[in-house]
Amino acid sequence: MRSVDALGGHGVIVTGHAADPYDPQALRASTGSTIMTPTVRLPSIRPALDWVEEMRANGVNVQIVGTDEDGTQDVWDVDLTGPTLIVTGNEHSGMSAAWKEACNVLTRIPMTGHASSLNAANATAAILYEATRQRHTAGSRRA
Repeated sequence: MRSVDALGGHGVIVTGHAADPYDPQALRASTGSTIMTPTVRLPSIRPALDWVEEMRANGVNVQIVGTDEDGTQDVWDVDLTGPTLIVTGNEHSGMSAAWKEACNVLTRIPMTGHASSLNAANATAAILYEATRQRHTAGSRRA
C-alpha cells in the first residue's frame, strides 16, 4: 500500500487469500497509505478480470503485467506508460495459474546478487518505480 501510494499507483486489488490490507500491523506499516489508497478486496480473480474487460470495452486498453522471476521480459523493456494492472503473487508460490494466464506479459527484475528474487513488496515497488520513471520520461518528451 505504501509503495502504491508513494509511487503514484491508483489503487490496489486484493484477490483470494492474500494478506489483509486492513490488518492492524499492515495499517501501521502503511503509515496512512491504506487510508489514502483505494482498495478493493475480491473473492477471486474473476471480478478483477471482468473489470479489465469492461475497461477495455470502454476504450481503455488496460494491460495486465505479472511479476515473475521467470518472466520473459526485463522490467525496463515493458512499456508501462499506459493503463497497467500489475500482478504480484504471494511470497511462497507467486501468482496463481489463473493470473499467469491472464497476463499480457510476465516481467522480471534482473538479479545480480545471490538472491533469485525480491519479496513481493519490494518487487512491486521496483515495478512501480519503473512505471513512474517511464511515465515521467514520456511526459518530458511530450512537453
